[in-house]
This record gives sequence, C-alpha cells and structure tokens, in this order.
Amino acid sequence: MHKPTAKVWDVPSGLSAALAVTSICFFLGGCLGCLLAVRVGGGGNDLLAEYLTSFLQSVQVQPASPPLLISVWETIRWPLLVFGLGFTTLGLLGIPLVFSVRGFLLAFSIASFVKMFGASGALLAFVVFGVSGCIALPALFVLGVQGWIASRCLATRMLGDGRRTLPYGRLYFLRCGVCACALCVCIFLESVVVPSLLAGAAGLFPL
Repeated sequence: MHKPTAKVWDVPSGLSAALAVTSICFFLGGCLGCLLAVRVGGGGNDLLAEYLTSFLQSVQVQPASPPLLISVWETIRWPLLVFGLGFTTLGLLGIPLVFSVRGFLLAFSIASFVKMFGASGALLAFVVFGVSGCIALPALFVLGVQGWIASRCLATRMLGDGRRTLPYGRLYFLRCGVCACALCVCIFLESVVVPSLLAGAAGLFPL
C-alpha cells in the first residue's frame, strides 16, 4: 500500500532538467560571488573590513533579536519571488536568474567573512547564514524546481501544446505549504536562536 505522504514529492516530468537548471545557476552565481570577494582590494577591502568589524562590535554590545518584520521579510523574499514566478512564463528565465543572484549574494557574504577572519570567519558565517539556511535553501529549491516546471508547462501551452496538463494541483500547493512551514521554523531560528549564537561566536573575535 502506498503511503499518502510519499505522493507529496511526486513532481511532473522534467524534474531532472529543472533541478539541473536551478543547481547550475546557483553554483555559477556562487562561484562569481567567491571570485568577487577574493578580488576586492584597496578601498573596497577597507570598507568591507570596517563594515564586518562594526557588525561584530554591535553584536557584542547588544545581541538583540532583529525586528520580527525584518526577519520575516529576509526569510520569505526569495521563496516568495520564486513562488510568484512559477505562475508565469517569465519564471522560465526568472527563476534561474533568482537562483544565480541568491547564490552570488550568499557566496560573496560567506567568502567575505572567511577572507577577513580566516577559519574563524567560516564559523561565524555558518551562524549568520547556515543555521536557518540549512532549512531555507532546500525549501527554495523545492519551490524553484516545481515553479520552473510549471513555467515550462505554461510556455509550451502558449506555443500550441494545449494538451499539456498544468501542475497546479493539490500536491503542488501541499509542497508549498510544507515549504511555508519550514520557513516559519527559519523565522523562529532567526529571531530566537541565531542572536544568542551570534553573540557567543562574535565574542571569540578580538576587536
């Protein structure tokens, strides 16, 4: 007997292509972000060091939780954009672009911490980006993969293949609901857990 929950992850045909497109774009964006962080020098390097140092100082002085609305926005903005693009043909190009930008910004931020503080910077970057990112990134990929498949279905229907079935069914939105629950966990972590961990990690850096 098949378990009902197993059907949640039964996506339409094209899973391999969608996963490849989103993964490659995320990877290439990440490579570009690392390269840019390494090549930043001169005045840009001084500004980056000053910004990260002031960030650590503020965390050590007052490790307060960020406002809830800011935590919510920073957590849902990328998944929400991908979710919306999944209902348009623009998602065929827009979703890969979002993954490229997301990979670039994340890699640039992590590489900047490592560049400024060495191996200890990797620990700090994990606290800042990795605690909630371990949940948020898989959710983003689930939304991105099924959204890209849906956008491709819309595009083929516009080109004349009216027989293709659109994937906006119960399972599509059930997966979205699971991702929304995962993002709620991320908001909790960002508001409650990360500030305390960040204050402890920042204390390891002599400023």
